[in-house]
Formats: sequence, C-alpha cells, structure tokens
Amino acid sequence: MYGFIIEKTARHLCFILIISTFSVIACIHPARPPDLVYDTGSQVRPIPEPQRIISLAPSNTEIAFELGLGDKLVGVTEYCNYPPEARKKTLIGGFSTVDIEKTVALQPNLILAADIHSKSATPALQKIGFNVITLNPKTLETVLKDMTLVGQVTGQEGRSRSLVDNLNNRIDYVRLKTSDLKPDGRPRVLLLVWHDPIMAAGRGTLIDDMINIGGGTNIAGDINGYQAISLEAVITRNPDVIIVPLSMGKDESPLWNYVNTEQRLQSVNAVKNGRIFRIDGDVALRYGPRSIQALEQFAGYIHPTLFPLVNK
Repeated sequence: MYGFIIEKTARHLCFILIISTFSVIACIHPARPPDLVYDTGSQVRPIPEPQRIISLAPSNTEIAFELGLGDKLVGVTEYCNYPPEARKKTLIGGFSTVDIEKTVALQPNLILAADIHSKSATPALQKIGFNVITLNPKTLETVLKDMTLVGQVTGQEGRSRSLVDNLNNRIDYVRLKTSDLKPDGRPRVLLLVWHDPIMAAGRGTLIDDMINIGGGTNIAGDINGYQAISLEAVITRNPDVIIVPLSMGKDESPLWNYVNTEQRLQSVNAVKNGRIFRIDGDVALRYGPRSIQALEQFAGYIHPTLFPLVNK
C-alpha cells in the first residue's frame, strides 16, 4: 500500500512538473499577435504600450495627439506645429530631411513615417532595427484606415474606433447631401498650391477626393498628383470656385494676391462672382484628423445653400 501511494504521488508530481514546464515555455514564448499590414504593403507587429514614439510627418503627429499619444512623443519634425504642444517636442529635422543620428539618439520603439521617407530614412532606420510604420493615405477613407492602424499598433483601439466613427459620420453627412447632384449641378473647382508656375491638385490626391465628395468637379482631375497647369488651361476650364490654401495665421499670401490681381483670370467665373476662398493650408493639405474639417469647408464653399453654416 505504501508503495502504491509513493507511485501515485510520483505520477502526480510528474504531471505538475509537465504542466509547469509548459507554463514557463508559454511565458517565454507567448503567442505572437497577428501582424498588421500598412499602406506600403509591409507589416508591423503591435506594440501594446509604446513609450517612445517619433513622428516624421506633421500629419502623423496630429494623429498621435488625437489618439492620446502626445505624452509618448519624444521627437517630431520642425514642421509639426499642431497641436501647440507639438512645438515643445525634440526636433529631429525637417519633413524630408530627417536627422538619423538625432532619431537614433532618442531610442524610439515606434517611428511613424510617410511615403517620402521610403527611399532613405525608413530603410536606414529599419536596418538599425527600429520599428517603422509608413502611412501614405490618398483618400479620406485611407486617412481613417491609418488612424485605425495606429490605434491598433499602439493599443489605442477604443479611442481610434470612437474617433473614426465620429469622423465617418461627418463624411457621410456631406456625401449624403451631395450624392444625388447631377453633373451640371457640380460646380467646377480648382485648388491651387502655387502660382509660379501654376500648380494644382489633381487626381490621386486628398484634395481631389474632398472636391468630389463635397459636390464639385475638379478641373485638374486629368493630371496626376500635384503638377503644373497652364494659365490658358485654367481660363479655358473656367472654374466656378477657386480655393487657395494659406499658411496658418496668415490672411494673404503671394498665391492669394496672384489669384486676385492676375488680369487674365478676371474672365473666369470664380473671380467674376467673388468665389475665391481661403483655407488653412495645414488643414487642407495634411492627411489627418483635420482633413474632415477641410472637407466640410470645401462643401460649404462649393454648395453654400446646402452647407450654410460654414465659416467663410
């Protein structure tokens, strides 16, 4: 009987040892969370609690702050001016001129990059071993997808879901009011980004997407990205609305003065009817949370009767 008890006890201890061993192994090698695919087609693993984040683009900085990650940001570019708290962060260079040494010195465990960095800064930082996410949205839909992605990667799923739902509702409101417009009920719209030479926002840009959702027709929709367009083409296509992005805090710019004083533009509808509008360039041209604010402004400029509450 005593021998039976000893054998039974030994088996029990052996079973406990096996279970404990598997538990230790599980702790050492936890189940790997699924990788997330981002804009450039690459993958990144979620970082539940990123403690040190660097943003290489103003739009990414805005997304990080909107998701409650501002206190985790340890480095930003010299162009990251919104929200105001961003100006207090350590600078790691310009938008296209990232200082790799400064970035490495800050020892981030997550870097938010843009497509402009894909040929230089991103591969250099990845080679060193840093985790880099490249965001490259082209439409309002992909802007929201990027916000969702950053939320998933940083453990802010709840906050990003709430933010994206709210922004989606605002987009849907504009889309609903403009979706039934006939082609002849969609004013011709031009957004200029410079005047010497004349540069416009064409297809494949966030601006093009906002013009279309806002109920307009982009007269530069046949060019790809931000490219030059001749003055003759602008006059011939005769925009009903011209939108001019200005630097934040400024009421005028060389571009604004050009549009309002160029004699050859006096014949186009937008100038004749006083439908030249200002918009904050940081709001209109950055792909981030404030893009929906820009959409609402665009819609109000294009269809003031449908959206009468837009501040002009």
